[in-house]
Amino acid sequence: MIATVTLNPAVDKSVTVRGFEIGKTNRGEVDCVDAGGKGINVAKVLKRLGSEVCALGLLAGSNGRFILDALHAEGIPADFVNVPGETRVNLKIHDSQRGTETELNEPGFRVTADHLEELRQRIEGHARRCEWMVFSGSLPPDAPPEIFADLMRIARAQGAQCFLDTAGPALKLGLAAGPFLIKPNRAEVEDLLKTPLGTRRELVEAGRALISMGTEQVLISLGAEGAVGVAGSDALFAAPPPVKVRSTVGAGDTMVAIMAYAAVERLPFRQAFCMAVAASAATVALEGTKVADMAAVQALVPQVKLEDVGG
Repeated sequence: MIATVTLNPAVDKSVTVRGFEIGKTNRGEVDCVDAGGKGINVAKVLKRLGSEVCALGLLAGSNGRFILDALHAEGIPADFVNVPGETRVNLKIHDSQRGTETELNEPGFRVTADHLEELRQRIEGHARRCEWMVFSGSLPPDAPPEIFADLMRIARAQGAQCFLDTAGPALKLGLAAGPFLIKPNRAEVEDLLKTPLGTRRELVEAGRALISMGTEQVLISLGAEGAVGVAGSDALFAAPPPVKVRSTVGAGDTMVAIMAYAAVERLPFRQAFCMAVAASAATVALEGTKVADMAAVQALVPQVKLEDVGG
């Protein structure tokens, strides 16, 4: 069993506006409205891959009920702590004329110490039954930056291994809790290490620095350029296959899901990394937060250009 933990879920709304202009009235068409948040996206991918998965975290309001209904419709068991307020909406505006994508992300609901304590208890209970737990996304207002670290320590004490995909202080503090894998992007690593990262060799050295800080495997996502993966003696760069980009929502979450799937299946890191990059490409070729199936992923794997990077 894999459990995903999302502390700041969202309803992802994608609209297309031709000739989007700041400061003016724009008219557009709604492309899709999906249950989102990084851990929820991971859960949806894992379910599509046939993995046994459940979704945990925090939810609020009518948007929270929408997310629960969406998870139920996909056959994903859910156990969320209900909090006051409303689950946020993340809006993506695609300008079909300029080929740009603009994001407007709300901060999320507020939480109390009691809500977080209830969440800790639920994490402890689920961790006894889960081999892996995935902690993903931003934190809601008022949540302490060490909350992911606290939850991972609880999970690890019950025997679960942990993945972490977050940023800023939550990532820095989370590393000290010993996650098995982290998946920051280039900007998040630069922020954490306080250094610019240009070349692949620099990215690999950054990955090794992160491993020295407490994790075993590192994926650094580079958007359309691909990704760098570091684990043990492997230091790899992968260029994705060319695809027509329809939506970047969930591309990084798909990578995390594939790595979790690969961990359950005991796949070698090199094979898992190649699949993760292929799956990310397959996802951006779909609209909204739709996820590709394994057949689509495997079809793109031979087109991933994998390179060993010295360091």
